[in-house]
Amino acid sequence: MDRLFLANYLTKILGINIRTTKALLRLASKPRLASQIIKMFTAQRVFRRAHNSWVAVVDGWRIILVNTKYLLSVGHLALAAALAASTSYAQTADGEIVLDPITVEGASEDSVLDSFDGYSAEAATSATRVPGDLRTTPRSVTVVGEEQILDQGARTIEQAIGYAPGVATQTFGLDGRYDQYAIRGFDAQNAGNYRDGLPLRTFGFTAWRTDPFLLDRVEVLRGATADLYGSNEPGGLVNSVTKRPEFDFGATARASAVSEGGGELALDVTGPLSSDLAYRLTGVFNESGTVFDEVDQGRILFAPSVTWQPSNNTKLTIFGQYQEDDIGDTYVLLPEYGTLQTNPLGQFDDDFYTGNPDRNTIESEQSYIGYELEQDLGSNLTWLSRARFARNDWFNETSYPGAFFASSGIPDQVDTAIMIDFDVDETVDQISFDNGLQTELDFGNVNTTLITGIDYYRADIDAFQRNAVIGNKDLNTGVIAPNPTAPFVEVTRDEEVTQTGVYALANTEIGDSVVVNAGLRHDFVEREGSQSVLIALPPAPSTTQLDLDNEQQFTSASLGASYNFENGTTLYGNAARSFNLPPAGFDENNDPLDVEESDSFELGARFRPVGTGSLFSIALFDITKKNVAQATGSVQNQFEQIGEVRSRGVEVGGAYAFTNGVSFTGSYTYIDAEITDDPRNEGNRFARIPENTATLWVNYEPSSLEGLSVGAGVRYIDERFSDSANTETRKAPESTLFDASMSYTFNDWEASLAVRNLADERDVTFCTGGDEAVLAFLPAPARPFAGGCAIGEGRTITVGLTRRF
Repeated sequence: MDRLFLANYLTKILGINIRTTKALLRLASKPRLASQIIKMFTAQRVFRRAHNSWVAVVDGWRIILVNTKYLLSVGHLALAAALAASTSYAQTADGEIVLDPITVEGASEDSVLDSFDGYSAEAATSATRVPGDLRTTPRSVTVVGEEQILDQGARTIEQAIGYAPGVATQTFGLDGRYDQYAIRGFDAQNAGNYRDGLPLRTFGFTAWRTDPFLLDRVEVLRGATADLYGSNEPGGLVNSVTKRPEFDFGATARASAVSEGGGELALDVTGPLSSDLAYRLTGVFNESGTVFDEVDQGRILFAPSVTWQPSNNTKLTIFGQYQEDDIGDTYVLLPEYGTLQTNPLGQFDDDFYTGNPDRNTIESEQSYIGYELEQDLGSNLTWLSRARFARNDWFNETSYPGAFFASSGIPDQVDTAIMIDFDVDETVDQISFDNGLQTELDFGNVNTTLITGIDYYRADIDAFQRNAVIGNKDLNTGVIAPNPTAPFVEVTRDEEVTQTGVYALANTEIGDSVVVNAGLRHDFVEREGSQSVLIALPPAPSTTQLDLDNEQQFTSASLGASYNFENGTTLYGNAARSFNLPPAGFDENNDPLDVEESDSFELGARFRPVGTGSLFSIALFDITKKNVAQATGSVQNQFEQIGEVRSRGVEVGGAYAFTNGVSFTGSYTYIDAEITDDPRNEGNRFARIPENTATLWVNYEPSSLEGLSVGAGVRYIDERFSDSANTETRKAPESTLFDASMSYTFNDWEASLAVRNLADERDVTFCTGGDEAVLAFLPAPARPFAGGCAIGEGRTITVGLTRRF
């Protein structure tokens, strides 16, 4: 029986709050919480004890919670509840009606997380570390489920979250190396990339890519998160939740082709090995072209996992993954004269490749191994433990235009690129441990889930980077004229970053109406290492040694509360203090950098129509970030920490599934992102952050054509400045992008078509004046330089065929 239907059905019969009924169904499968179920109903004077069962008589109906011994031992819930017209019954001597029992299995936490109504999820884990109701949690969370990812044809995390409120994607244009996104005005892809609740931070150029085929869902947690996870940008984070083994057999095989040429094969198989052992095997292989004829890309991925669950008290999952990406360089800058501005010699097409096609190698090998453990220790205690070791080997040999100029000397007649060879050889190892104890505290009508614990994170970075000005490229012929002096910069870095955090989180329910979330955490952060910078510039090279050692401590905290009305409305608010790791470097006095501090406030309202899982929300937020590190531009790794920035705005989001087969998800975001304390740029807007964004996706499954599903979406991105100086001539224009999809399911087969940027609209995302750190080595007569512009993703088409077993 559908759990959402059952919850509403029982609510009507019992005459109690639907939230209480849903809690009953959620908690029923957890033996140690079974007593809380009884207390919950007893406190409301609904149930009374009858021998070995609990009985309620409501408006003449006799509802029986049978066999409490069995309930307490294995966590199954048996409910006797039915309409007299459709169920046999007997009448006792005192006139009570005894209904034949209907046995319903209690819902596990996993099934709560799997519960979607259309595109709207019921619960998430990122905001509370345990499954929490999205309506009542006093933080902002958006969940993107597997169905939405498939319907929208998302092939990356960046694409998957593109319809979420508060999120700006493709902030640096098309770039196959990274998922790039900002949340509430702050770039989050480096610090805020999480996989199954553990961080995968980017240091240098070593980025982590997650294939959506591996995932059950993607959770976007907006607002400060340091009290939960330690160092992070105050805008929020993205947590990708991996598919795990199941004890019911299931398999998915998918083949797809893409408009750029090539395609993908993917397989996902799960099932039992025994009564207490389950497995999952997921694999992906793809090879395809890109919008550039000069660039191809490919991926090989294999992810096995095993779950051991000998009883309801113990659940252990061991997992691994190997992923090899051949990316190719799709981060291409086109001359600003010829894209954003007019070039008398002609405009440049989006697929014009300004790099060196003979020097175009980017390779990444990602490896993971880890475990997740949930162990009931008795005495109302649960041990939650997880750990992961991840390694990323990154190799890069590319050549890109550092700037452009006109060989004729007429500034707008740009026809030449100054080429820079760019080499990277980096290895980053990341180790994460998280151990916590969870307990349930009951004080009358006040129930608290308390989680206390300690987590540890370490990143070991071994990096080499080389930039060399190697010559000029004629954009008409593609010929590169070599630079005989070829000045270059080499950076070698050996660094270790550690974070140890002690935390306490309390999620408290007061009666049926009030939820209070509080978090307190203290972090010890340490950076150790050194960096060598070699600048090879005539007449003689110079070498600088930098000490990267830095120790910091910070206490983060948050407090939030919500008031929940029986009609499905929630009012909430929260306040938080958080921090983010400073970059590797020092200030103008050669002292270590302080952590970047933030204060955040949020007020909001949500509405879930009674009897549905749909959700509408509005949030007002205000974030102030201090000690913002800004590069001085004169000395390598030297920063100023005099900055303060503020981001405030409004987010509106909603998802609803109608009974006629129509469902939708949409959002609107307004962000006033301002630099409030800086001698050069005070009063200016953040770079690359649009003031207004809006999205809408509508899906229709007509009842007259069973199996058919048609979807269409639109994404609006306002104009945005490319730099903190708010250079007007390099402002990226607004854009409106359309997406569409169609699928047809027959038997266990599904044929699908997904198109992104249907109209193939040019989306100029930002423009830069050039790579100043390298171009400064060139003699003055070689200037003036013109900048380059990054272009967003053009039209892409994916055709797929899926078989489910």
